[in-house]
Amino acid sequence: MKQIIYACFVVSTIIACSPKTETASTFLVPADINSYNLDSSANIDLVKKMITAFEAGDSLTYRSCYADSAIFHDNGTDMTLDQNVVLFNYFKSNGVSVKMEKVDPIWEIVNKEASPNGVTNYVMSFQHTIYKKGDKEVKVIVSVVNGIKDGKIVEEWDLYNTKPMLDLMNQK
Repeated sequence: MKQIIYACFVVSTIIACSPKTETASTFLVPADINSYNLDSSANIDLVKKMITAFEAGDSLTYRSCYADSAIFHDNGTDMTLDQNVVLFNYFKSNGVSVKMEKVDPIWEIVNKEASPNGVTNYVMSFQHTIYKKGDKEVKVIVSVVNGIKDGKIVEEWDLYNTKPMLDLMNQK
C-alpha cells in the first residue's frame, strides 16, 4: 500500500512540475446576444497602426489602413480619404506637429448583424493628442469610431473640440 501511495505522489509531483502547454481558446458567442467586445484584435492593431502613421505624418501608411472609398465624419463634416489626407499638409504648412499622448481606452465591438454597408466590426478609441506649434501646445481628446471591413477602415466618426486647435494654428 505504501508503494502505491508513494507511486501516486511521484506521478502527481511530475505532472505538477511539467511545463504547461497553451491551448487556443475558442469564444462561443451565445445565441441570445447581439454583440460582444474585444480588448485585443487585428482590427485594434490596424487602428493603432493608423494612429502611429498620423502622428508621424506618414500619409502612405495612413492611406494603407483605409479602403479607397472610406468615408469620414469629422465632427459631422463628411469627407473622402483624399480630403482627409489634406490635413497632413495643413498641419505641416501651419507649423503644427502632432503627438499621441495615449490611446485609452480602445476596444472592438463585434456585431452579429452587419450595418447597411456590411460592417460588423467597430473599433472605439479615445485618442489623447497633443498639437504643438512653436512653444505652445494644446491637448485634445478625440473620440473615434472606426468601422472595419475586410481588414480596412471603411468609415470613421471623429468628435473633438476644434477651438483649441484653431486657436493654436492662428497664433504667430
